[in-house]
Amino acid sequence: MKIDTNVFSAKFPERCQLDLCRSRCCRFGVWVDIEEQKTIIANQELFVAYLRPEAKDPKTWFGKTEEDGDCPSGLAIETQDISGACSFFHPDHGCALQKGAVEAGLHEWIIKPRFCIMFPLVVSEGELTVDDDMKTLWCMKEKNRTRPILDAVKKEVEFLFDEKQRRRLYAEEMRIPALKAGRGRNR
Repeated sequence: MKIDTNVFSAKFPERCQLDLCRSRCCRFGVWVDIEEQKTIIANQELFVAYLRPEAKDPKTWFGKTEEDGDCPSGLAIETQDISGACSFFHPDHGCALQKGAVEAGLHEWIIKPRFCIMFPLVVSEGELTVDDDMKTLWCMKEKNRTRPILDAVKKEVEFLFDEKQRRRLYAEEMRIPALKAGRGRNR
């Protein structure tokens, strides 16, 4: 995977603040790997209680499938927009997949799609980059982007990337002269 140098200079808020953004990044649905779809369906008993009433039918959760080289399986399937939000979004608690996992005592992201976890990072055409297509979101507005993105999403990077990928990502970051001169990292 290539790494866009923008990953090393972009900023993000200190943390997600759902009270300010109301989970607007979840309003559009997401493309998930076909294997993630299987995981979601196999674990539906964990989260179905946290879905909106109009999104409880599993037949409504997913839409079309397409080939996608950025997905490990090579196939992506879209989550459906139901009543203006991702099929797994609930306005009272955000992601029903994450809520269900936590309530079951599991890791919060065990059934959540990786592209949801990694936002605002995204893999596009084999390159790790920053999703700047969603500039209207609270977290993507320049005035709210105060922390280096890799610091802000360190927990997500630790969860999603294996040791070799993380070492490469952090090594690349340290090779950027402006970053080396501008700040240090606690690892």
